[in-house]
Parts: sequence; structure tokens; C-alpha cells
Amino acid sequence: MSEQRQIAGMAVDMKISLGNIIVIGTLLATIVGGWATLKGETEQNTLALAKHEARLDRLETTTNDSKDRLTRIEVTLQSMSIQIDRLVRNTERYPSDTGRP
Repeated sequence: MSEQRQIAGMAVDMKISLGNIIVIGTLLATIVGGWATLKGETEQNTLALAKHEARLDRLETTTNDSKDRLTRIEVTLQSMSIQIDRLVRNTERYPSDTGRP
């Protein structure tokens, strides 16, 4: 009896040779190496993502603080503008050359 089979119209030898074992070993080593590399990169990406999230949180906090400060500055400027307008009206109403306070 022959150790060849017909698969999809091709004659396939069912013997396992040293070459077949070497190829199987190489494929297994490649798969394991690829898996280890992928796992290492995934861990690095996880750490990098955590760092970026922490940085983003700090930036958001800083931005919110800046918005609060800008709001306070805006309120102060509006108050100053009102006071300056009041001074201008008083100055126009009571010019200094008439001697009135």
C-alpha cells in the first residue's frame, strides 16, 4: 500500500521528514517570538497610555484654572471700565478749569 494520498487532485506524501520537523519548529518559534513581542509592545503601550491620560488630566486642570483666572480678570476689567467711565463723566460734567471739585 502506498503512503500517498490524493488531496484536491494532488499526490501528498504522508511521511514526516526532518525538513518537515525543522519547518514546524521554525514556525512555532516565530509564532512564540511574535506573541512575546506583541505582548511586550502592548504592555509598553498600556504604560504610555496611562502616562498620557495623567498628562491630559493635568492639562485639563490647568486649563480650568486658567479659565477661572481669566474670568476673574474679565470681571476686574469690567469694574475698572465702569469706574473709568464714571470718572470721564464726572470730569466732563465738572471741568477742572472752573475750580469745582
